[in-house]
Amino acid sequence: MIDKLEMFDSNLDRLEELNKNKFSSFDFKEVNQQLEVVLGQIVSIINIDQEKNLSSDEQAFLEKILSKIEKLELKILPKA
Repeated sequence: MIDKLEMFDSNLDRLEELNKNKFSSFDFKEVNQQLEVVLGQIVSIINIDQEKNLSSDEQAFLEKILSKIEKLELKILPKA
């Protein structure tokens, strides 16, 4: 699960870089598609292992990702 979270986090970093550079619809769609795929995999893992509790590392990583998403939203939303 951590590897999927790291992949998701990496794609969020890429989205942040896209936000800093000149907007590219193609690049944005590509990153968005990758985020959707990884998020689907994470949701699938969680649904399969519903009885399993997240480890403290997984929980901390999820909190980091949620924080990053909120910050990106504040940066990107005004441009939309």
